[in-house]
Amino acid sequence: MDLATPALVLRTSSYGESDRIVTLLTEHHGKLAGIAKGARNSRRRFAGTLEPFVHVRAVFRARPASELVFLQRCELLKVLPSFHRDLERFTAGSYVLDLTDRMVLGPESGRGVYTLVAEALGALDRGAPPAPLLRAFEMRLLALAGWGPVLDRCRSCNATLDAAPTMYLAADRAGLLCRRCVPPDIPVRPVGAAVLRDLGRLATVPLETAASVASGARLAEAAAVAEQLLEVVTTGPVRSRAFLDLAAR
Repeated sequence: MDLATPALVLRTSSYGESDRIVTLLTEHHGKLAGIAKGARNSRRRFAGTLEPFVHVRAVFRARPASELVFLQRCELLKVLPSFHRDLERFTAGSYVLDLTDRMVLGPESGRGVYTLVAEALGALDRGAPPAPLLRAFEMRLLALAGWGPVLDRCRSCNATLDAAPTMYLAADRAGLLCRRCVPPDIPVRPVGAAVLRDLGRLATVPLETAASVASGARLAEAAAVAEQLLEVVTTGPVRSRAFLDLAAR
């Protein structure tokens, strides 16, 4: 039986002379990988749809004893045009897709991740400032993937930010430690209370309003903290991060 769902293309790769392997983030079936037979030559079933920054309706069929679904066709629902005109937005959007691919493992991702990614791409396409939006996206994706950090108290003794204005990030523990709870044998990063409060707010605000939460040096520090948290839980290198940093200079 054919199944259909709205989807976003996370990545594609060539397979053989005419096929493609396509990784999709879908609204109803989580993250799927499928084989699109003849996709490199087809002008009818896949024309203009197996690319980033488009919303599609994917029609597929499960394949017995295979993790790859059989992708029957894709129908174009919406194009996000600004990503093809603006290098900074193209790089930011590529990072959103790349990070999602590294953070989400399979069908269990659920509708929340799809909604978040669609919201992020839509906000970027409409002109939202990339840097604060990406920090908010990172924090919300961590939470949806089950790795949301505790950023308002010490993980060991529950001391609050008011009691300890400087906390120490222990990324492998997905949270903070106060000075007296830091073991001598683990690497930590000092983080001020203002940056931690910014990160907490970024995890909850609509993505398009993220620019009102943090800017300047505090936003740069928040980016460094988020990067450390992500390094612990991503399944491989997020290669677009280097291009993102380069485009922001």
